[in-house]
Amino acid sequence: MVGMFFHVQLAKHLARAGFEVRHIEREDNHAEVWVLKVRRGQVPVGQEIDWTKRTVMVFLKRYGLRYPRREVVVMVEGDRITAAFNWERGGPGWLIYTKVKTERCSR
Repeated sequence: MVGMFFHVQLAKHLARAGFEVRHIEREDNHAEVWVLKVRRGQVPVGQEIDWTKRTVMVFLKRYGLRYPRREVVVMVEGDRITAAFNWERGGPGWLIYTKVKTERCSR
């Protein structure tokens, strides 16, 4: 997983903050845009935007970047949350998390 270090670290950070991580992508363009697609998980209803912005800012601060709150764009649609921000670190690519479906047998 060369170049995916920051994708994995961000996914772990979001999971610890209570989100259910679905997709993390760093787009290969001039703005170096990161796009996060998560589900609410343990995040309280109505606090998704603030919680997401704060979580992303704490992650970026850990890597030496003080990021303005207004620069993290968050969109909420039901229990799905999409966030975007610019950050030059990490390589372009995407990381997808899927839940493993388990079947229960009743005997």
